[in-house]
Amino acid sequence: MLAVLAALLTAGTLAPGAIAAGQHKKSSGGRAAGGPVVPPKQGTTWVGTYQEASGPQLLKQNRVLDLEQSIGRTEDVDHIYQGWSSEFPGWREDWDHQNGRVPFVSWAKAPSTAVNSGRYDSMIKQRAADVKAAGYPILLEWFWEMDGARNKHVAGSPAAFIAAWTRIHDIFARAGVTNVSWVWCPNAWGFNNGEAPKFYPGDAYVDWICADGYNWAPGRRGDEWNSFESTFQSFYDWAAVRGKPLMVGEFGAQERKPGEKAQWLKEAGTTLKTKFPAIKAVVYFDVKKRYNWRINTSPSSAAAFRSMAKTLRGGG
Repeated sequence: MLAVLAALLTAGTLAPGAIAAGQHKKSSGGRAAGGPVVPPKQGTTWVGTYQEASGPQLLKQNRVLDLEQSIGRTEDVDHIYQGWSSEFPGWREDWDHQNGRVPFVSWAKAPSTAVNSGRYDSMIKQRAADVKAAGYPILLEWFWEMDGARNKHVAGSPAAFIAAWTRIHDIFARAGVTNVSWVWCPNAWGFNNGEAPKFYPGDAYVDWICADGYNWAPGRRGDEWNSFESTFQSFYDWAAVRGKPLMVGEFGAQERKPGEKAQWLKEAGTTLKTKFPAIKAVVYFDVKKRYNWRINTSPSSAAAFRSMAKTLRGGG
């Protein structure tokens, strides 16, 4: 692939918008690099993706660059999953920052009881020191979808999870880390039944409020075809009143009848523009995992995503 070379040659074209998104120099509010992630201006929503993480570094870079070539601009946000004991930030976060993307790091779960016991304090302190040394703004979520049944045995009670979250947060704060924005991200459906809010650590411990949600039909038997709006409405109703920037950390749709996925993406963009203005970033799950969520499952869906990305970024 020639995407790496192409990106270097076109850097001058992509840089202005990328710097605004990544806060490399100064934001419109005057925050220098090293501070928290500043949300985009009113009327603008950042667009990013998660790309398959297997393979060597060059292949991983090319996946991002190929996506950017397909949408005609730099992603605002790059989603990176890190294991609980993994060292970060690393080359990927550095590369994103240098190329105008905000690194969005999902830090994997650990048992709340073990975190609360202090077993991992030294590791957390080291991670805080590494993030502080990097200097650039990072979106950081720990233990996403903690409210789901598959994570119940790890998260424990809401009180246990909240204690673990605040312990990690406080270790970072005592280390003087100012370049992290904390992202709390349960399941979108958890706001339908009231379970997700039980795990909220509190406004003082969360910078961005997030939710993950998918249109599971037709792949998952028994699921109805749900719009982006219906998937995230309960989340938005609960979170928008808290006065914080909101994020969709994972979302996706499958193909069904020809043109339906493209229409789903088109409607998602319209909803974000007209009904969900507090959502300041959306991150698409652009992989084939269990079901085929990829953007380019059809020419029409690829074109719809490109149009959405352009529209949400204000045409830039």
